[in-house]
Amino acid sequence: MGDNIMGALPDKEMLRLCSVRCPHMNQITLEAVHAALLYTQYVVEVPEEIRLRAAKSVERMIAIG
Repeated sequence: MGDNIMGALPDKEMLRLCSVRCPHMNQITLEAVHAALLYTQYVVEVPEEIRLRAAKSVERMIAIG
């Protein structure tokens, strides 16, 4: 994702947290994501306390624009 942002905004300075790629990232394809969403193949359970904190973060990001 960092590479995409850097490519789209070359005039911005971006701090990369890690230069090492996760070996599993190359296994994720757009087709696999599409199938997972289409057929509801996977269930991700998030504790309510974490969901509420994450929702606040997302709401703040949306408010910023």
